[in-house]
Amino acid sequence: MMKDAALKAAVSTRVYVNSWANTTVDHMKRRRDNGQGALEYVGITILVVAIVVALLNTKMGDTIANKFKEKINEVLNK
Repeated sequence: MMKDAALKAAVSTRVYVNSWANTTVDHMKRRRDNGQGALEYVGITILVVAIVVALLNTKMGDTIANKFKEKINEVLNK
C-alpha cells in the first residue's frame, strides 16, 4: 500500500514537471527578443564598471568607501 502511494506521488510529480517544462519551453520559443538578454547584461555590466572606475578616481569614491567601512564596523562591533 505504501509503495502504491509513493508510485502515485512520483507519477503525479513527473507529470507536473513535464507539463511545466513544456509550457516554459513553448513560452521561450514565442519570445521575439532572442539573444537580447545577454547583450543587455553586457551593457549593464559595462555601465556599472564605468561608474565604479569614475568613483575610484574621485574623492567621492573614497568618501563612499569610508562610509561603507564605518557602517560595516558598526554592525560587526555591536
